[in-house]
Amino acid sequence: MTLDTIEEVKKYLLAEGLVSSDDVVQVEYLSGGVSCRVWKIVRNNDRWVIKQALEKLDVKVDWFSDVERIHREHHVMKQIERIVPDSNVPKVLHTDYTNHVYMMTCAEEGVETWKDLLISGVFNVSTAKSAASLLSQIHSQSFKIDEEQKAEFSDQKYFNQLRIDPFHRFLIQKYPELTSAINKLIDELTLEKTCLVHGDFSPKNMLVQKNGEIVLIDFEVAHWGNPVFDLAYCLGHLMLKAWHLKKYEEILSLIRAFLDSYRGKVSNLLPHLGLMLLARMDGKSPVNYIQDEDLKQIIRMVAISWIKNTAPDTHVMNAIEQQYNLN
Repeated sequence: MTLDTIEEVKKYLLAEGLVSSDDVVQVEYLSGGVSCRVWKIVRNNDRWVIKQALEKLDVKVDWFSDVERIHREHHVMKQIERIVPDSNVPKVLHTDYTNHVYMMTCAEEGVETWKDLLISGVFNVSTAKSAASLLSQIHSQSFKIDEEQKAEFSDQKYFNQLRIDPFHRFLIQKYPELTSAINKLIDELTLEKTCLVHGDFSPKNMLVQKNGEIVLIDFEVAHWGNPVFDLAYCLGHLMLKAWHLKKYEEILSLIRAFLDSYRGKVSNLLPHLGLMLLARMDGKSPVNYIQDEDLKQIIRMVAISWIKNTAPDTHVMNAIEQQYNLN
């Protein structure tokens, strides 16, 4: 059963016994993602979110991924309950392995994503610190995850389908001169498995509550791997927004706070960060808010130089700060 319309969602809820025919149910489509259909459900005082995986992702180019990845997501969420506070990750309420659906608790009313806050000009250092602290906790405490689940998460099939193939290997086709450097980054991400990695640690997946705490969502790319990916992925998004908004000092303060608050060590961050920047220009899922071709070329130049870079990780903040002088 596909959940493409409000009526289909209501029929599904009835069929699964999640609501009764007497209930007044409100269904709202939640946009913003490319890999799932996501709906908000309101019944009396209950507020839920229901997700169903798409086989073909909603982008211009052909990009496919096994729909079974939705089950990786709710398996990871269950395990993360062991290592982070209850308020930071939604609770899984219902799972359906036949239709590749699950339902979870919904964040408080009026909550905004960190991405939306940034785009609207809100640059709160405490949000960056909260994000880094949460990520650090996931990475450092993931040893508490059940061994059987850890073995399942070590299968990086979905990470390959949703990140390595559309980002790294797709870029090799466009930039064959970077083949050796990018293959080195692929090896670091796929062979150095040390902790749970979120895989989509982006401001769009962080809901900022009224108390300032972050609720983290979208775990379908989570896997046992190299933590450098999460840092590079998040910092890449912050850097792109600095270029787009021309708010360099403001977002540099967020990046600095994020790096200072992350309690962990990663290796070779700058080349991985360069890869993330180039992927958001020329990968299968480029960012839609940067359209200026001159700016795209600046970002490409920075990204390529960093992919080739061998500078010590202690110089990452300096390297980031220097790039905005180009503008």
